[in-house]
Amino acid sequence: NRRVYTYVRAAFLAMTLGWLGYYAGGQLSVVNIMAYAQAPFAGGAVWSSFLLDPILFIVSVYVALTLFILGRGVFCGWLCPFGALQEFINKFARFIKIPQIKMNRTLQERLWAVKYIAAVVVVGLVFFSVEMAGTASEMEPFKTAISANFMRAWPYVLYAGILLFAGMFVERAFCRFLCPLGGTLGILGRVQMFNWLKRRPQCGTQCRVCEADCPMGAIEPSGKINMTECLQCLD
Repeated sequence: NRRVYTYVRAAFLAMTLGWLGYYAGGQLSVVNIMAYAQAPFAGGAVWSSFLLDPILFIVSVYVALTLFILGRGVFCGWLCPFGALQEFINKFARFIKIPQIKMNRTLQERLWAVKYIAAVVVVGLVFFSVEMAGTASEMEPFKTAISANFMRAWPYVLYAGILLFAGMFVERAFCRFLCPLGGTLGILGRVQMFNWLKRRPQCGTQCRVCEADCPMGAIEPSGKINMTECLQCLD
């Protein structure tokens, strides 16, 4: 039922943004991935710091478990506060009739690569310089838009604002093309155990509606779902 789906997803994302993000401070970041990467070399200190923030610890464990079972879409599509904020802004943009930019597949695939390159660079820098890795992780606007509630120096606020503005024309533009956390989870999630979003024999042949309508562009011309890019919105 289209109406039920719309209300349920909006309510869930509102909870993700309002409670998990702004109230409980549960915005996962590539910084957390960097800390996990360091943990085997840092003894018990890093793990102790995780336990000081129960919400982030619970979200991190949940994402780690679901990542290899269902892929990155469980977190990116439903539990990322900044992703929820982008989706709400895009829905408002559509409501007031702001035209949407539809990218051709070649350009989209090239832009997809940016977040994977960013993921490798940011996480890889941890093993050379924690300070440089911390600086590089600022390409995520999560701290500005969610954790600090836009109460930061103006360059950070401007950067986050530009990304959210772009999301008015291209749904979840940052998630799709720039997010190092999404890129990292996408790389790790390639070994997921279940492809539970089923397709029909007509997909990609007689019917290509999903390919045209998928906001992430995650449906290939063959009808197959690219689960690395799919946010599992269940639409």
